Amino acid sequence: MAERKRTVVDGLAEWLAILGGFVVFILMGLVVADAIGRKTPWGAVPGAFEFSEALMIPAVFLPLMFVQSKREHVFVGVATMALPNRAQCFLDAVAAVIGMAIFGFLTWLAFVKAVDSTMINEYRVAIISVPIWPFRWVIVLGTGLMVLQLLMTAIEEFGRAFGAEEPTMAEAELR
Repeated sequence: MAERKRTVVDGLAEWLAILGGFVVFILMGLVVADAIGRKTPWGAVPGAFEFSEALMIPAVFLPLMFVQSKREHVFVGVATMALPNRAQCFLDAVAAVIGMAIFGFLTWLAFVKAVDSTMINEYRVAIISVPIWPFRWVIVLGTGLMVLQLLMTAIEEFGRAFGAEEPTMAEAELR
């Protein structure tokens, strides 16, 4: 059962990362079309700057969970690489718990802001109106799922740190 949940969560993380990458391609196309449009008689793309600002949010926040699941966030192991594997696992678990607290707080703040933004139907005034409130919910989604992934990381690392078997080097390289 736990393995099935892990597979579902990993699948969700992959799809969100793919979606974030797709948003980057849309963003690139928008910027290219705007740049070319400025030099042609058709003119610039209306609201391109405002839409590009808004599209940066899913490009950044949707892949967070996937990057953490692969343990590819910035990691500096100089101070811990001489420690035994169990100690490294324990410190990684503690770091995940601290990350949960930080991202949990960010999720809560983003949620409050997203609710307010939705209530007032927030948008950015440009040549065309660009809705901002849906993008605020993407921040809540991205940071909330990051908390879930950090929880899974903490459970795994505490399991390795206090498990019956000594963590192997292959497991240590996953971190």
